[in-house]
Order: sequence, then structure tokens, then C-alpha cells
Amino acid sequence: MATTETVHLTLDDVYSLSLDALVGCGANLDNAKPVAESIRDAEADGIRNVGLNYLPHYCEHLLCGKVNGQAKATFKQTAPGVVICDARNGFAHSAFVLTIDEFASVALNNGIGSLCLQNSYAAGVIGWYVEKIAERGLVGLAFANSPVAIAPWGGPRAFFGTNPMAFAFPRADDFPVLIDQSSSTTAKVNVVQAANKGESIPDTWALDKYGNPTTDPKAGLEGSMSPAGGYKGVAMAMIVDLLAGALGGPSMSYNASLFAGNSGGPPNVGQFFIAIDPNAYNSDFAQRAEAMISAMLEQENVRLPGNRRFLNRALFAEQGVTLEYDLYQKLKGYTQAQSVSN
Repeated sequence: MATTETVHLTLDDVYSLSLDALVGCGANLDNAKPVAESIRDAEADGIRNVGLNYLPHYCEHLLCGKVNGQAKATFKQTAPGVVICDARNGFAHSAFVLTIDEFASVALNNGIGSLCLQNSYAAGVIGWYVEKIAERGLVGLAFANSPVAIAPWGGPRAFFGTNPMAFAFPRADDFPVLIDQSSSTTAKVNVVQAANKGESIPDTWALDKYGNPTTDPKAGLEGSMSPAGGYKGVAMAMIVDLLAGALGGPSMSYNASLFAGNSGGPPNVGQFFIAIDPNAYNSDFAQRAEAMISAMLEQENVRLPGNRRFLNRALFAEQGVTLEYDLYQKLKGYTQAQSVSN
């Protein structure tokens, strides 16, 4: 029987629990640490749908082989501004962390650089990656393709993923400008979690298999996600699929195995990143950016994109987070998953 009890966790607790669960399901420390960091950061930023709530997906996929927790990613520079990384069916997080020094160096040496992760897995919060690029004083862009969720405009069946993109612009004395959005009106995981909890969803989130707006998450999962901005969201999903899938992949959205469930083998999706050295373009870029930001914020009720995340960080760093007791127990079980199965 489910319980309404909760457990209080500090952000350090979140990291430790995540790390132990991932290692317990077969990931080595090199792969588990960046993923655990991203989960802690998602909780800190208030993006809980891809924090501890999503950790069971990672754990189940480690256990069934959908993601390789022992993968040793490799990378090489194939052109002056190009780095290619083979994630070898491992986590995107660890492949990115392995490659970022080379990637940043390429961008600084050439004014701009690109990184393509191939044979990869679900990226989680795509803004997590571009913020790490911005921490190095570089402008960051990221694109990640994912399994089918959005129908092509006018079509009845899901074909593109929710395919998120993110952008981060560094600031000298503040958090970066951070934009992180999917090609759909909301992340698919929100619909999945609503279905699991027996909750309804806003009629702007998904379409049933006949193309009609629905408040039933199960009907939405049988149909498709609503694209952000109508046909413009579909176009964005296609752009992301071509960058992350055609250049990365090898899977495009339409032939990638689903992130939901344990069947289908590794999804082999891709992620594509661009890093720009703003100093190579304009020495007073920072002043121009700050002038624009100040002018925008003069209007009432206006905030910078991503600012809510940064406010949450201070709050949850002090207060910690609460977790449903049942989920906590489930995650604790994963910490011993392989020893139990053996």
C-alpha cells in the first residue's frame, strides 16, 4: 500500500542516493558521478520531473542493458572546429564531461567549436550542459534528439521527439542567460508521470490518436505531444533531429527505441553542441548584453529566462527537498540491485 509519508533530503543526500543507486545497478563511478550530479542539480533547480523522479528509468535501463554503465567513451578531433565523441551506448553526461576540455579548447582556438555525441542515451536536462559551457566564458548551444513523441504538422502519428534545445550566454558577475526548452509544449515525462499517478493533464499538453486535444495522459501517450507554437514546434523538432540525429545518432527520432520501458535496446540517439568564444567576435559583447538585459528588466513583471532555476538553487540548498517515502525506498532498493540479482 502506498504511503503519504515523505523523507527530507539535503542536496548532498540527493547526490549520494543517486550515486549509490546508479552504482548498485551496474554503473562505474566515472559514469555514475556526472549523472548523479545532474540529478542533484535538477532537484536544486526545482526540475523534479528529471531529478529523483526520473532516476528509476536510469536504473532500470542499466539493469536491462538499454544504457551501458561501463561504457568508455572515446573522442577525436576530425576538423579544426569539430570534436566527435562515441558514447558507446553510455550516458551522455559522462561522455560530455570527458570531452568538454577538448571541446572548449577547440572553441577558444578557433572562435567557435562543435561537439557531436554519437551512440548516446537520454541527455536529461539539456540546460545542464550549456551552463557548463557558459562557466568557461563561452556561449553554448545544445540540441538533443529523442524517440517519437510529436506528429509532423498535419500528420496523425508521432514521428519527431520532443527534441529539446538549450542556449546559455555567459555574464561576468551573474548567472548566465539560460534558455532550455523542448519542441513540445511540455516535456513528455510530465505526461508519463501524470499517467502513472492517475492525474489529468492540461488540454494543451497532448493530442489523442485522432489529433484532438486531450486531458487524459494515457490517450496522449497513445497519440502525440502538442508541438510548441504549432507548426513552428514541429520545425524546431526537425532541426534538432537533423543536428543531433543525422550528424550524431545514428538513430533519428522515428527509429530510436523508446526511453519509456525496458524493451528495444539502446536508443543510440545523439547530442550536438556549439561553443562560441564571444571575444573573437566583439570585445564589448558583455557591455552590450548587460545593457540589453537592464533595458528589458525595466518593464514590470519581467524576468530573465532561467532565473527561476537560480532562485530555486539558493532555496533548496538551504531547505533541502522532500521525497515520497515509497520512491525513497525504491531508490534505496536499487543501491543493492545487482547484489540481489546475483
